[in-house]
Amino acid sequence: MMGNKAYYANRQLVNSSLISISSKLQIHRTLVRPVVTCGSESWTLTMEEERALAVFERKILRKIYGPVKENELWRIRRNDELEVIVKGENIVRFIKWQRIRWAGHIERMQDTAIPKKILYGKLYATKTKRKTKIEMAG
Repeated sequence: MMGNKAYYANRQLVNSSLISISSKLQIHRTLVRPVVTCGSESWTLTMEEERALAVFERKILRKIYGPVKENELWRIRRNDELEVIVKGENIVRFIKWQRIRWAGHIERMQDTAIPKKILYGKLYATKTKRKTKIEMAG
């Protein structure tokens, strides 16, 4: 939803014929994609969520690149054409790259750092007379 807001806030720039395609792509990469992928390092994406993100990005790319004239008729660009144009740099791959980058960051932290303790820690439960207490080992 926030990605849609970021896109529609900049829609006039994306639809403008005065701005080059490379500038429109830069707008997408710097103003829209970061809003959509904020916090993506810790996401667990389902196939449905990956599909929804890909659909969202293709919608924007179709606006940026525009239609294709084929046999005197205009048509929208197909998914495979967009994939070739962006050379496989889609939003889902970007999110997966962000996760790997974050995992490397955590791995380089000291063993006493809280994020690393949480990543490698094990949860266990202890029962007291009145309630169960969840604690982390390690």
